[in-house]
Amino acid sequence: MKRTLRRVALLSVAMVASLAVSTAMAQDTQTTNSDSKKVEYSIYLGASTPLGSFGKAPAIGHPADFFHTKVAYDNHITYGDADCVGANMGVKAKYNIPGVKGLGIMATADMFLNTTFGFKIKEDNSSDDIINNEFYSAHINIPVMLGANYDYAINDKVSIWGEAAVGANLRIITKEGTTMRAEYLDNIELTFMNKYDNCFTLGFQAGAGVKLKDKYSIGVHYYNLGTKTITGVMTDITPGVETLDVRSRPFERPELETSMLLIRFGYHF
Repeated sequence: MKRTLRRVALLSVAMVASLAVSTAMAQDTQTTNSDSKKVEYSIYLGASTPLGSFGKAPAIGHPADFFHTKVAYDNHITYGDADCVGANMGVKAKYNIPGVKGLGIMATADMFLNTTFGFKIKEDNSSDDIINNEFYSAHINIPVMLGANYDYAINDKVSIWGEAAVGANLRIITKEGTTMRAEYLDNIELTFMNKYDNCFTLGFQAGAGVKLKDKYSIGVHYYNLGTKTITGVMTDITPGVETLDVRSRPFERPELETSMLLIRFGYHF
């Protein structure tokens, strides 16, 4: 699957490059409104579908077992609960290269939000004698990229485009855990929590789509925002005799490859 996606991304880049070269060599004098602009800006919104290991987000299992044994820890820190379809928003600036119709250099800034259990961040798993509130992690990715975009005008109302870019990404995973209060523990509140380290990764994206009237666009993109180990600190907090008893230890989870397929809509000005 990963190999196929990489081939698709490379093929998209090759198609954009070959289309740009062939058009630059042609004697076609047709122009579009975007060609006449030196710099074009756009904003866009979309939905992303996680792929590969990113589609299997870390599950907390029963946090109360975290400190019992390493076996329990290994069994509960798993990749078993898929990330849901997430949201994407971003901005793009494109500088049209003089003398090469349709080809431009672009800079983009995006934000992706994907949550482990849909957008229901908190869940109440209470019984008659136990009150148990769990909250799950959200994955936030903020990539900033530089690349090339090519726009080919079919007529004065419709054009097709392709683009590719590389850059850096800030990966943020929000905290997750559970709070419990049980009658048999004299209603003492217990808190178990995972806090994740932020990190930077390198990534790339490739996409193609259709632009209408030089104002509106729809496109399909593949984003690969890099692979890196997940690290953080695991903490449990229980009331002591006079103060809170806090136990913490670092943890490390398997590498996570942050890759997504998305569709998004843009407005150009």
